Amino acid sequence: MTRALFFSLLATMAVTACGKEAPPPAATGATELQAQQTPPAEQSVPAAGAEPLRPPSEMTQPLGASDGETVEAATTTITPVAAAVAANTPALPAGNLARWREGVNYTTYAVAQPVSTPPGTVEVVEGFWYGCGHCYALEPRVEAWEKSKPDWIRLRRLPVIWNEVTREDARLYYTIESLGLVEKLHAEVFRQIHARGKPFTAIRGGRVDTAATEKAVREFLLANGVSAEDFARHYRTFSTENRLRQAENLSRRYLLDHTPMIVVHGKYLTDQEMAGGAEQLFQLVNDLAARERGAS
Repeated sequence: MTRALFFSLLATMAVTACGKEAPPPAATGATELQAQQTPPAEQSVPAAGAEPLRPPSEMTQPLGASDGETVEAATTTITPVAAAVAANTPALPAGNLARWREGVNYTTYAVAQPVSTPPGTVEVVEGFWYGCGHCYALEPRVEAWEKSKPDWIRLRRLPVIWNEVTREDARLYYTIESLGLVEKLHAEVFRQIHARGKPFTAIRGGRVDTAATEKAVREFLLANGVSAEDFARHYRTFSTENRLRQAENLSRRYLLDHTPMIVVHGKYLTDQEMAGGAEQLFQLVNDLAARERGAS
């Protein structure tokens, strides 16, 4: 199957959230765009509106761009869009859940999952994938919310791992996190993939080409001020491999079958569609977090 036909098929599929599909086709020697694959059946949980991501070459604007936000305008601190969103979002009553319906706007885990935050704080986990167009479109709102949220809420980004493609993207995230460069480079990674059409994970013969992928990541990080020595100290290390195993385990335990998804304090799962939109999503997150803080 040619790349043109492959991308054409992807572009015709219904889109509501970033999902997974069959393994990528064999490449013809050149680095292929990132592929989406279906996680093993035992890891999947039925979700409304899972979708494939369109190839970056077809994305003239990010999915969800009707809201007027893109990550393209980002700086290394806070984007103008994120600043505007934060400035125009009114404060919400603490723990006001009267307008939300369990089972519709959010679901409650049968068994609460452990959290990594100290007592008195509430953990909010964002399950994301760098190859997901919806994660790219939502990033300015995540950034704005992170700047305006109460100090007792701790945001934790979790790169989902379903297969070898998402694993290599997660490796990139944990590398920049270990380097202390999330604030500077997280949005830049999204831009590189979706705005510039330059994915990092290379596919050849239906498999990830780890050497080509590492080369692309290395060149990107060196171009953004990371030394070759620092790159080598973090990219393929025992510590990074351990974090990847943990992320894969959490992706299953949190039932993250598409992206982006939000987990509040190991108890509640929601996403943009369930909440009714991006603005409503963070209102819901605030209310669920306030409930948990009041219960602690």
